[in-house]
Amino acid sequence: MAFAAVVSLKQTIERILLLPPGSKILLPNTEMKLISDELCYLQSFLEAISPPQSSSSKSVEAFERQIKDVVHKLEDLIDFHISDKFLSGSGSAADDGLTFVFSQQLLEFRQEVSSFTKILKTKEECDINRQNQQQSDSSASETTLSRIDYGGNKKKIVGLGKELRKLRHWVLSNTYGRCSTMLVVGMAGIGKTIVVKQVYDDPEVKVHFDRCLYVTLGPHYQLKETLLLLLDQLKADNEDLREDSSEDSLSKLVYQILLGKRYLVVLDDVWNTHIREEFKHYLPDEVNQSRIIITSRMRDFDELSMEIPLLNNVESWNLLRDLVFTTTGGSCSPQLEKIGKEIAKKCEGLPLAIIEVGKLLRKKEKTVEEWQFIADKEDPLTIKSDDNTPLSNALLLSYTMLPQYLKVCFLYMSVFPKGYEISRSKLTKLLVAEGILEPQKNKNLEETADECLNELISHSVVMKKKQRSRGKRTTKTCKLHFTFRNLCVNEAKSENFFHVINKYPDSFPEGIDSQRRLCAHNNIVLGFEQAHIWMESVSGARSLLCYGPKQQYPIRLYLPFRLLKVLDAVLMRFYEFPHQVVELFHLRYLAVTSNGEIPSSISRLSNLEILIIHQHHRVIKSSNSPVYLPVEIWKLHKLKHLVCMGFDLPDPSPANDDSLILEKLLTISGVGAHSCTKRVLTRIPNLTKLGIRIETKDDDETAAVEALSFLGGGDRFASVYEEFESFKCVVINPSLVRCQIVPNFPANISKISLSGCGFPWENMRAIAELPNLRVLKLRWCAFSGPEWEMRRENRYALFNGLEFLLMEDLDIQQWRVESYQFPNMNRLIIRHCYKLTAIPIFGLHYSLKIEVDGCSPLVTQQLISEQKLNSRWVYFGLRVKFSGDGDGDDDDGDEKP
Repeated sequence: MAFAAVVSLKQTIERILLLPPGSKILLPNTEMKLISDELCYLQSFLEAISPPQSSSSKSVEAFERQIKDVVHKLEDLIDFHISDKFLSGSGSAADDGLTFVFSQQLLEFRQEVSSFTKILKTKEECDINRQNQQQSDSSASETTLSRIDYGGNKKKIVGLGKELRKLRHWVLSNTYGRCSTMLVVGMAGIGKTIVVKQVYDDPEVKVHFDRCLYVTLGPHYQLKETLLLLLDQLKADNEDLREDSSEDSLSKLVYQILLGKRYLVVLDDVWNTHIREEFKHYLPDEVNQSRIIITSRMRDFDELSMEIPLLNNVESWNLLRDLVFTTTGGSCSPQLEKIGKEIAKKCEGLPLAIIEVGKLLRKKEKTVEEWQFIADKEDPLTIKSDDNTPLSNALLLSYTMLPQYLKVCFLYMSVFPKGYEISRSKLTKLLVAEGILEPQKNKNLEETADECLNELISHSVVMKKKQRSRGKRTTKTCKLHFTFRNLCVNEAKSENFFHVINKYPDSFPEGIDSQRRLCAHNNIVLGFEQAHIWMESVSGARSLLCYGPKQQYPIRLYLPFRLLKVLDAVLMRFYEFPHQVVELFHLRYLAVTSNGEIPSSISRLSNLEILIIHQHHRVIKSSNSPVYLPVEIWKLHKLKHLVCMGFDLPDPSPANDDSLILEKLLTISGVGAHSCTKRVLTRIPNLTKLGIRIETKDDDETAAVEALSFLGGGDRFASVYEEFESFKCVVINPSLVRCQIVPNFPANISKISLSGCGFPWENMRAIAELPNLRVLKLRWCAFSGPEWEMRRENRYALFNGLEFLLMEDLDIQQWRVESYQFPNMNRLIIRHCYKLTAIPIFGLHYSLKIEVDGCSPLVTQQLISEQKLNSRWVYFGLRVKFSGDGDGDDDDGDEKP
């Protein structure tokens, strides 16, 4: 898409303008600055033609394609020139000639880009855009505001009985107070309107209220049209409804009619999150139990909310069966039922998708062969923007209403295979490395990418999967519903945004040479000789993303892509580190799996920001000696995130070389304890997250204890950093470690995760007194011993800031808590602590969510009994869950040490 192309080129030029004067890769900065200014204007134009008007304008789409093609050619020209300089060196006469030719080509392209901006700046073009805007708004208001259809109130509700009862109870509740509002939220096609209309049409509800009003707004609603619709339902005097009536006079009339009445107002399909603030001027806010219900796909309302869930597998089949077998009362053969359940499951619980599949199945013969053909497809439906079905229209509206920068993120998420659980951490890093986002105000690029994901979730186009252990709106992993992913893949294909490599015959079609991103969903295809020939034609590819099944045997990686920015091949296996990678000057994101050593030539990747190295097999070490990364790693000055399983950072030598500092490195994961010396850590001044992996020979308890000595104070970890976010330490050893070290952490650390350390419980006080600790995770004998109890030594509240505590696979038997401990904890998870006999409920804060799984029957019985006998639990909000779903129990990032 044109917007992503423009942003990418802008970032490329900005990086060039920031190069130091002595850089070997010098380019004509004057020309670069002029192009950058032109791109700013193009970007503003592309943002301005974002929905709604651009979605139906063929001329605008053609114009965008022209912009994209020119911008891509210009970026290729610049990047190829830089790559040539990098590979050949600088300073020769031949090189000067190349620079002259490049300058001439650059001038020609700059003139072409300028021609676009000149067109856009003409008054005629501006007038046309304004007219299109007015016509689009007018058309939208006619199609959305004039309808009150909700899809039919006779439809049978399947699987939403709980939500129906909850909403009905709220509407009819006799709670004394002013008019209150409920937001009913969910993705397109999930059944929001059906549920609300069922409640609205309930005879008891009609009797309860003096006035019941229902109006559908849509994304382009106009206040005046809405007021007229309300007054029409209120049967206001026609003399008061003149065409020239102002919004102010109409709103006063609505207010006067409703004043003193108990009313129910339903605002269906709302896209403006400030709608309640606008409506308060003409909806009386009296103490009379009036109710307002808002349905929306947007979650950013400051209102009490109820989310409509997806159907489960049983409910999905019940709905599909009732739709298809209407003449037989829902009965069918056992064979069709088995296949039908497979088809219903593939609909992933979305009612409107099940309805569309039901229509499709009704048209076909009800034979096993016909049904099996649909069940064998990856998706039960193919959804395109021009389908004009209720489902595709609903999904397309959600997509087209996104601003341009969110469309880019949304399309990018479909590079992952169907059902892929997308890590927030991984996605944000990829988006930054791709260079298709610009930082928002007062945010860096990663914070911007993180906020984009939050916005996509709030727009109900991305589904949350796992939550982080603390904080609001902090989704750890997410995924796309198959309907949205299907639409995205087709949109991305039409935009040449990325190309999927899956089955060999279909993987390299005509026109692949224009692709910027290649996504391998079948990694084996990349090993074919014929595929290598095709890949040579994709010389401008910026990304190679290998997300096919993890390979058991090595595949020869062929990289004819000189301009590659992103190489994510961690699911492929290499005997040795792929040395051709070090020739990729533009590379920013590198993730590979290899048992070989990392070469010193990796220092050539001066633009590298993310480095992830996995080992395919665990190699049993003959000794406890550390394995170090090459000392040249200290020359990667742009490195922000490092994951290297089983390696240590070398001591930068000579120590007086001030250039050996990784000032941008923020997170390290998977390294050994030898990386935690003061000489090493002081060279990483801005580190915020550290993950340590300690692996020793079997039964070598002494080596493990020595490795943990860096936590014992002195001149190591705790003394280096004043501010620190997260520390994780995993001891991998079959024997039980017994470590008497008193752990010492940076004073302002906010999260600690320990596993296998074997600290005695009496040493917990060192952690308990950390003032800013919010999350503590204790796994597999992180602390060992039968009793955990800390007695008062002063009036200081232990674990004063802790909000989340995980206890898993511990040998603890007795846990005693006093009232001054854990004053702010709101979530406790206890798993597989089989010896624990009781949880100190009355020593803990009442506003607490407890999750228990795999513990002693005594613990389970205690919680059940207390929950029945103690009414205070309900009042204070204490909740108990007996499960083991694992949501939110680990947010240490994609790559765990």
